Amino acid sequence: MTDVRDPSALGTDTQGIRKKIGRYQIIGELGEGASSRVFLAEDPFALRKVAIKVMFPPGLKGEDDGAFYKKMFLNEASLAGKLVHPHIAQIYDAVVEERFSYIVMEYVEGGTLEKFCKTENLLEPAEVAEIVFKCVRALAFAHGKGLTHRDIKPGNILHSGKTNVKLADFGLAIDSSSERTVVAGAGSPAYMAPELIAGLAEASIGTDIYALGVVMYHLLAGRLPFAAPNAASMTYQIVHTDPDPPSKHRPGISPEIDAIVMRALARDLTVRYPGWDPFGQDLVLSWKQELKLQENREAPDTMRFSAMRGLAFFKDFPEEELWEVLGISKWATFPAGKVIIKEGDIGDAAFVIVSGFAEVARGKRRLGVLGVGDCFGEMAYLAKEGSPRSATVTTTSECILMKVSAADLRAASAYCKVLFDQQFVRVLIERLEVANKLLEGTVSADPLPAA
Repeated sequence: MTDVRDPSALGTDTQGIRKKIGRYQIIGELGEGASSRVFLAEDPFALRKVAIKVMFPPGLKGEDDGAFYKKMFLNEASLAGKLVHPHIAQIYDAVVEERFSYIVMEYVEGGTLEKFCKTENLLEPAEVAEIVFKCVRALAFAHGKGLTHRDIKPGNILHSGKTNVKLADFGLAIDSSSERTVVAGAGSPAYMAPELIAGLAEASIGTDIYALGVVMYHLLAGRLPFAAPNAASMTYQIVHTDPDPPSKHRPGISPEIDAIVMRALARDLTVRYPGWDPFGQDLVLSWKQELKLQENREAPDTMRFSAMRGLAFFKDFPEEELWEVLGISKWATFPAGKVIIKEGDIGDAAFVIVSGFAEVARGKRRLGVLGVGDCFGEMAYLAKEGSPRSATVTTTSECILMKVSAADLRAASAYCKVLFDQQFVRVLIERLEVANKLLEGTVSADPLPAA
């Protein structure tokens, strides 16, 4: 088995030859660029597939191009372990040596979004809105870390399934906390904001918002906002004209989606979205309109994530953990009068009320009402396994409930479990305080016990 340290030893054909990059066993080749090649490999320690970008010295010999690609590579390598978000392709490891350097990245099996920019393979507008919302949250997270991406395009957004996406390739990113030299004038012209092309401003949240707007347009219409025979004509149009709305090129796109795209692409910065939150909020509103038109359509991650952020129970959860909770939870709508948990039954799940109200009772005694953001059933997780429920919870209106099983919660990340523990303990303390006040005669309502 060969431990590849000489780039020439990799060759172009790994079939029948067992080779390695560091500890990683090569499975095959995924692609090749001007200065690097990307391999699919197996990590024997973590037992997962990874993508490895290998930088080859032959592609770095030119004085200008060589320096440019080297800066990009080092820029991306410097982010190893720093961008941990469910919608950013994670960089696990980086090795930078004089003769042989590589970056080990998360492998996303679906490839890039470029395939969905072709007119014969377009996604539904609602699916595009879902994708763009996840990109919005990923970029908001990156900007919170001081990063401006600068090269947002379909080829740098990976996917598994249709709408589970991962933003990738931060090689051109500007890190406000770093003293590393910035590669000037870089990026993909078709996705560059007018002020960047005109040299009137530097890269910013606003320029990344514009680029994501172009991505959204491309995914919706199957074409770029501006059709031009050459780069000079395209840049002139970007700086001096406004594009047609995507609905002109594809019937069925709602006015709400049109308006979101056109605001993201506004040449006037005072009209363009000022930040990621209003961009995301408009996408959520567009989905609410979609659900009104299609009553049986299931609410997407876009709306569920937005709803979770507004619940008191999750106010201390960072974004990464919110997405983790979204992944392990089950959501359902229940009519009024539905018994969710019954006193004496054995249960293994906790619930959080997303909308509606529920009544808590013990025996024939009504104990109180729970509303949006309240939880119940937490004792199934805090108490020993197999403990019976101590109360009955029945919906008093139509309710949307989020359910998390004790088994899934115990398998969650350590920090996610700590956050749930803290919230459950806080709820129990608050209920004990109400019970004490009741005993002291300072409140007239009955306390709400753990269920």
